[in-house]
Amino acid sequence: MKKLYHFVPMLILSLFAVIFVILAEACIFVDSTLLDSDIYMQAMNEKNVTQSMYDELCTYFESLSHATGIPANVYTDPLDKEELYTTSFKLLQESINYLKDKNAPKPSVNYDYSKVEKSITEYIEKHAEENNITIDKEYRKLIENTVNTAKTQIESRFDVMMLYTLSKTSGAEVLHNNSRLIGIGSLVFIGLAVILLVFMVIIDRHHPRDFPYWAGLIMAVSGGFWLVPAMYLKFSDFFGTFAIRNEYIYNTVTGMFGIALDHIIRLQMIIAIIGLVLIISTQIIHLVYLHYLKNRYKKTHGDD
Repeated sequence: MKKLYHFVPMLILSLFAVIFVILAEACIFVDSTLLDSDIYMQAMNEKNVTQSMYDELCTYFESLSHATGIPANVYTDPLDKEELYTTSFKLLQESINYLKDKNAPKPSVNYDYSKVEKSITEYIEKHAEENNITIDKEYRKLIENTVNTAKTQIESRFDVMMLYTLSKTSGAEVLHNNSRLIGIGSLVFIGLAVILLVFMVIIDRHHPRDFPYWAGLIMAVSGGFWLVPAMYLKFSDFFGTFAIRNEYIYNTVTGMFGIALDHIIRLQMIIAIIGLVLIISTQIIHLVYLHYLKNRYKKTHGDD
């Protein structure tokens, strides 16, 4: 390939532009993907997380029934899968909003436990009546503790991505108070990359045929930076090896990362391909221009 003009300064500017583009893409990825509730909803639906959550509750209450004598269906019959899904997704949305919006309130679990409470209370009271047990203050305390145990177990399942737990940490509070920095960061890095591109255009203004190469180099390198590890994680099933005790959390986490990797691979592959096309186009442009100059020289000095 023909030697590029101003190679060293253009290469240095290109490398810095690549760094800024990569940092901008990282900020955009966090803001538009990791902090986007839609991707979690898609993962929950694809992995049937609600069913996993319900099955795990059934397993727990089945084991609890052996210890208390209360049939598992007393706890599980009042549970509605649609309500479980709605509550868990709403908690997820509130947790994400808290992390990305300084004005958003802290997330909280909002679930109607009245059906569960009624089912447990009626069963225990009926059992007491059939066995001539006096429902005194101590017995009421037993009912209350049993209901609270059921509530605690149900509530613990709603945090399908552990973001609700994360929102209670000091790190989440820092992110909450400085949530705008992610969006500002992406704009700053994009702005810096554009400034460098402007400098590159000015430096190489007398040789515009070289610029597609540098633009392509920036796109190919920045695209490859994310594309290669994303493809490795995707096709090596890296996230499938995660050891997470709760199946519904495992399904949501692996499902979300699988969808996120698909987004990264599609976008970065397009960017990298466009970059390679520009690099090849520069070579073609140089060859065509060189051929044009030779033909013009022949026409001009044909008799020499």
